[in-house]
Amino acid sequence: MRTSTISTAIAMVALFMLAACSSIDCPLNNRVYATFRLDGDITKMEDTLTVAVPRSIDYKDNDTVIINRLADFDSIALPMSYQRTTDVYVFTIKQKDSEVSTTDTVWVEKENNPHFESVDCNPQFFHTITDVKFTTEAIENITINHNKVTYNDGKAHFLIRFKGHSN
Repeated sequence: MRTSTISTAIAMVALFMLAACSSIDCPLNNRVYATFRLDGDITKMEDTLTVAVPRSIDYKDNDTVIINRLADFDSIALPMSYQRTTDVYVFTIKQKDSEVSTTDTVWVEKENNPHFESVDCNPQFFHTITDVKFTTEAIENITINHNKVTYNDGKAHFLIRFKGHSN
């Protein structure tokens, strides 16, 4: 009798432990990136691109390089901030032929939308792009192609066209 009671108790504890375990499906790739794809007749950009992000508006010389001297590309993915309503990207194009550098600034205005997966997962924010502004030293045009930004996007959010050079 005592053996069957102990066996039953052990079986119940094992059953409760199995029932208590759950599978948490937090996405592994939960970084949110805005994708810029070349627009027009250009299939690959041969000039060199460096993209930096200013750390704060007050200290414009204090920035973080997120893409360094990229060449032969047709699109780029840039991370988006979680709290700012405007992301600022500084594009520096170095021409392949002449080694001349040109700098443009891109301002992406957006709404930050909290996204809930599970209490066990890291907090996430998706974005709705509302506007894009840019200087025109090397950039000819940027248009919004797809305004919803999540961590599972396959579409280009922006179509970017650079001026002449060797692109």
